[in-house]
Amino acid sequence: MKNTITQDRQDDLLDLIALVEHSTQPQPAVAASGTGAGSSQGSAPGLPSYQPTSLALVNRFLSLVDDLTGGKAGWFQRLFTYLFIGGAAAVVNMIVFYIMFYRMAIPVNSTLHNAIANVTAAEISIIANFMANDYFTFRHLPGHQRSWWQRCLRFHLTAAVGSLLNFCIELSLTNLAHVPALLSQAIAIFLVLIYNFSFHHIFTYRGVSAAH
Repeated sequence: MKNTITQDRQDDLLDLIALVEHSTQPQPAVAASGTGAGSSQGSAPGLPSYQPTSLALVNRFLSLVDDLTGGKAGWFQRLFTYLFIGGAAAVVNMIVFYIMFYRMAIPVNSTLHNAIANVTAAEISIIANFMANDYFTFRHLPGHQRSWWQRCLRFHLTAAVGSLLNFCIELSLTNLAHVPALLSQAIAIFLVLIYNFSFHHIFTYRGVSAAH
């Protein structure tokens, strides 16, 4: 009788262990809502490529764009945000450039004065651009997993090349084509915006590799 009771207790214990092991097995993942960094591309079936907003009308428009473009609404959403922020930063750039070039008397020749104005305007606008775009435009891209300093450095590297292009375009239009300096600056900014947006996708906020 004693042996029978002991055997029954052992069987009950084994059944309890099996039940616990079954309940702790990993369960199939449920599709996320698309608000995280890894799901921002809308690659999972049935999920939108864009980040839903608090405005129903905007969400319906983005959904329509998603349907018409085959899941590219997220790209257009980022482009719109980037252009809006870039436009504000461009205004900052042009104000600083105007003050430095037209209102500040620096005892150097016109070309060097132009360069100083460009560099100062570029750095101030880059900082403003990064802080706003890092939070609003690119925060759902995989590369946002990097540290703030890494993102800032990559943003600066991309923007530095853009600033060099900006300077070359503006200086060429001003000195060679004799376009007014302020108009040349506006044209250069527009062209460099296209370059920067593209390279922020393929470099600044590119996904972090498994090796890292």
